[in-house]
Amino acid sequence: MAKNDKTVFVTVGSTGFDQIISLLISSPSLQTLKSLGYTKLNIQYGKSREAYNEAMKITNVQNEIQVIGYDYKSSVNQDMLESDLIISHAGSGSILESLRLNKPLIVVINENLMNNHQAELAVELGNKGYLVYSSTSNLLEILKSKTYEKLINFPESDATIFANILNEEMGV
Repeated sequence: MAKNDKTVFVTVGSTGFDQIISLLISSPSLQTLKSLGYTKLNIQYGKSREAYNEAMKITNVQNEIQVIGYDYKSSVNQDMLESDLIISHAGSGSILESLRLNKPLIVVINENLMNNHQAELAVELGNKGYLVYSSTSNLLEILKSKTYEKLINFPESDATIFANILNEEMGV
């Protein structure tokens, strides 16, 4: 990857999220990303293979930025490390993995899920300034606003907290 290359990594986790895949591969989204200096869009599309393939057919990707995609890998950590921005579904594992890397993070809430507990986590962490949360309907505005560039680093985990609780419970 050249020094001036900027990459957006998108993950939908183990499920599918057709709306975010279709939106991000659309011409308006690719033009927005290109205008922000991004040169590559790396998409982990999970069960949204059909949405990915359909969007790639419709959009003239060659004139925008490089788009690559895959369904699953044993770990997406390397893709996250190599990215300059992460756009993720609201799964707790994806959110925490991204935050631990101190990468700018936009979490897109899947409004089609019933009893969406994932939204609660995204909203709470967003209110604390660790991430920006969005729906698919306002994702382009969030990207253009660059609010994700002004986030607070997520605190490092403190393994001694658990050990202290365990010791206290065990009477040590």
